[in-house]
Amino acid sequence: MFPWLLLNLDITGSLLLIINFLGLDAVTFEPSFDVPMVNVTVKQGTTAILPCSVKFLGQHQVVWTDQWSTLLTFEDRRIIDDERLSVERPYTTDWNLHIRTVRHNDQGIYNCQVNTSPVKIKTVNLKVQVPAEIINKLSSDDVTAREGDTVTLVCNVTGIPMPTVTWHRHKSLEKDDVEKESEFCPGTNRIGVSGEVLIIHNVSRYCGGTYECVAFNGVPPAVNRHINVAVEFPPEIRLPNKRIGQALRKETILECIVTAFPQEITIWTREGVQITNSFKYRVEIYAEEDHTIILSLRIRDLDYRDFGDYTCKASNRLGQDEERMNLYEYLDPKKPTTTLAPSTTPSMSDVTTVSWKFTRTYPPEVDSNPGNTVIIQPDSLPRPTQIQTDQIPTGTSGHTLASKNAGSCCQFFISFLVITNILTFLYHMGVVVS
Repeated sequence: MFPWLLLNLDITGSLLLIINFLGLDAVTFEPSFDVPMVNVTVKQGTTAILPCSVKFLGQHQVVWTDQWSTLLTFEDRRIIDDERLSVERPYTTDWNLHIRTVRHNDQGIYNCQVNTSPVKIKTVNLKVQVPAEIINKLSSDDVTAREGDTVTLVCNVTGIPMPTVTWHRHKSLEKDDVEKESEFCPGTNRIGVSGEVLIIHNVSRYCGGTYECVAFNGVPPAVNRHINVAVEFPPEIRLPNKRIGQALRKETILECIVTAFPQEITIWTREGVQITNSFKYRVEIYAEEDHTIILSLRIRDLDYRDFGDYTCKASNRLGQDEERMNLYEYLDPKKPTTTLAPSTTPSMSDVTTVSWKFTRTYPPEVDSNPGNTVIIQPDSLPRPTQIQTDQIPTGTSGHTLASKNAGSCCQFFISFLVITNILTFLYHMGVVVS
């Protein structure tokens, strides 16, 4: 019996050496691959590593060929004129083919061959994925359409595998505008149906905005394109208030809200005449949300001539609109107004003179002579001063006549009281009125 020594030089059992201490020839093994076939998938633009590991190569040689049997490498040397290719050997059994900046046309079958008889071959199937890409020349640019038209948006894409295109519409930050979108342009915030073409029938002003197509095929990154849709429509005017009041000598501001695209002519008029900036008037424009402006008219130092109707007008090539606002005088109910009648100078014919004649009988005066009685004649008494009534102006208007009548009544009443008091006094004094 002859002793044998078995040495396991590779823990995977990749290499066995049998040594005969009696000088017999060593047993030889044929070259072999770790696996007969492998698939490699890479992204375009990266480096593709095609693995090839050969055991028991011995004196044999390794070459790489492509699917057209073109010789690429011989052992560790590049044969073809393509600097992207090289053979890398991190381990002595490795003969890996590296393809840097791999392109889609590099995809295919590659063979790692050992020149045995027959030739032994390991097949590597290279798949190159191409990220989604939008072809700008074949895609839609910004679109301008009139209200009621049909709008077609195209987002032409390419990639391997074929990308899926999803459409989005950028939402407005205004709450009211979001409600309008859901009511008048449903389904345009995010369109569920995928496709390279988006068709909007009977487009309205609420469907305008920025649309975005997003293309993705599972190979990062996703790509997108923004397309702005502008919808033209005639002006619409809205007044926050159709009537506004202000006091004399004050300042007021009239406003109208104009929605239109495009915004062309917007003015304030009074009695058919356009109002321009001056010391009296100030016209200003404030931008609101998309396609909406506020046209402001400031009027200083109001007088009676400023009260009346003012017209806000807007027009563009698609149409026109106008609304009328009324400015009236505001009267504070806490401050009653008094209208004075024009004064007139009284004439002598408007003066009434009242006179009285009084006779007083005195009781007989008794002196030391009982038979002597003195009677004082009334004519010897002083006459009272004449009493005159105030002047009563005359007029033709209703309120003036009423004032005259009221004044006459008051004067008569005062005169009556004076006469009554005098008569009462005289009565107590024993005077007889004749």
